[in-house]
Amino acid sequence: MTLDAGVIVISLASLAMTWSMFGRRDLRSTREKFFYWLKSTLLLGVALTAWSQYKEPAASFLLLVALSFAFSALLNMLRSQWVFMLP
Repeated sequence: MTLDAGVIVISLASLAMTWSMFGRRDLRSTREKFFYWLKSTLLLGVALTAWSQYKEPAASFLLLVALSFAFSALLNMLRSQWVFMLP
């Protein structure tokens, strides 16, 4: 599997898994929404870092971590539609 396809598969699987683990109930407070976003971001960021390090071992580890977590944070924020920022 290529790096691109792996990122897509891991992202979709992680979004589904974190929703089933953390987001099934109604999140009402801003704090609950923020921690849901944070847990989802951390889980996806670690998975993407591991995958990208496996597929591109010659790349800088810090660069892979930065890119993985930035993509993870953006994807989770877009998924929640900025929901934790709303009152």
